[in-house]
Amino acid sequence: MAMKQSIRIAACLAALSGAAFADNNPVDENWWPSEFGADDQSGATRRITPEKRIAAARLVRQGEVATLGMPYHSRIPLFPGRIFSLSIPGGGKPTHNLPWSGDGYRQTFNDELVTAQIGQVGTQFDSLGHPMIRIEGKQAEGYADGDYLYNGRRLQDIGGPYGLSKNGTEHVGSFFTRGILIDLVKLKGGNLPIGYPITMDDYRAALKQAGIADAGPGDVVLFRTGWNDLWQNNLEKTAAEAAADNARFNAGGPGVSPEVCDHLASRKIAMMGADNWGIEPYDFTGEGEWPTPIPELEEWAYCHMNLSARRGIYLFENLNLKELGERGPGEFLFSWAPLKLVGATGSPGNPIAVW
Repeated sequence: MAMKQSIRIAACLAALSGAAFADNNPVDENWWPSEFGADDQSGATRRITPEKRIAAARLVRQGEVATLGMPYHSRIPLFPGRIFSLSIPGGGKPTHNLPWSGDGYRQTFNDELVTAQIGQVGTQFDSLGHPMIRIEGKQAEGYADGDYLYNGRRLQDIGGPYGLSKNGTEHVGSFFTRGILIDLVKLKGGNLPIGYPITMDDYRAALKQAGIADAGPGDVVLFRTGWNDLWQNNLEKTAAEAAADNARFNAGGPGVSPEVCDHLASRKIAMMGADNWGIEPYDFTGEGEWPTPIPELEEWAYCHMNLSARRGIYLFENLNLKELGERGPGEFLFSWAPLKLVGATGSPGNPIAVW
């Protein structure tokens, strides 16, 4: 259904207007209060019940572990305006010295100083303060102009230079639940090309190949595309090689199509993640078979809007799914909790898969 020109929907990074997928127009649906209540700030982690945690723990049979975070360092890909820098104050000398505590020895320490958009670089978790839907010119329908977050809160009401008063990362809670890996690299026999939209046929085929059931309430669903192989080994490259691969990585990537996002929303998952930077498919090079936006996806960041902002389902980007795909099973125990950064929009992290 075509959107009226008076509506502009923005999702965090940019705004594009066009036709909504499958008549899924956020302005035509009363999407708040949340199913968890008008005061809720935690969203889909509420689906991870004690019974769900016990069932997830039973998936551990071999005691094997894979970490799912990418390394944070000076050569990670960054979008313009975002930074990551780590230094140890002291220039090769200890940051702190304790008084002498013995004959010829004493305790010394190193500290580090990290400067970054801490929740939005490298392996990054989007809390419910990150994706937003901008609505303009709909006062007659009851919408004040503004940027709407989960549970109908406007940035103009809860935002400020030192954090959000609602929907901050401190309210997320924890993830200790069933994880499933949708391994498109294994399914297709190699890494997906730029802009490739993962379809429901792909999703079902990957489930069948892994011999696992569809996602259910409170699950975490991870998509392996192979796209972040581009910067897996950046520290081993020359600076020029790393910069070229980072530019290629940032130019787009394969991702999850709207139909799969809608399906997972209907399955009431807790979180979706991928080994790309954006969850959805993009190709800004114009070289691939699937230009941006693909015909079925004219709104930028469809999954961000329809899963996170509207339904409180979390997103995890730039995950390292290579080891899990090569060694692990299709379902596993997924465990992680974000840093309790009060008023923040996200968190860095290194979740683990255990089986």
